[in-house]
Amino acid sequence: MKKDRFEIFSTSVMRLVRSVQALKARKMAEYGLKGTNAICLCRVLESECGLTATELATVCEIDKAQISRCMAELAEKGFVLREAEQARRYKQKYLLTPEGREAALDISYTFDEIEETVSQNIPGAALDHFYHILYKLCDNFDALLQKYQIEK
Repeated sequence: MKKDRFEIFSTSVMRLVRSVQALKARKMAEYGLKGTNAICLCRVLESECGLTATELATVCEIDKAQISRCMAELAEKGFVLREAEQARRYKQKYLLTPEGREAALDISYTFDEIEETVSQNIPGAALDHFYHILYKLCDNFDALLQKYQIEK
């Protein structure tokens, strides 16, 4: 079993990624948006006074160029707006419009329901342990990539 762990891990992660992407895409299609838009909307919703592109890139773990494209799309569709100060573009905060807030709340609620459904019959302590281990594995993979100077 030990020698198969990497293959089991790799295929399991890919199955999870495909499932998560499909569920996100299904919900986001209701708004004519993509999966990446979901995390941005939800993070802006969670913030009390909006987030800059730099802050979004950090909390979403997405590069700034992708954040810029994502936020431009959300602005074009009327879900976010940039605060009207004369600061440099990456320092301006993105805020939700009323339509964006409604969509973000709906998306967040749907994702909470999904998480609750897929976590049923798993004790909370086991889930906490799983997420702790998952984050540790992510950190270890990041360290390995850095050791070999490999970009994500």
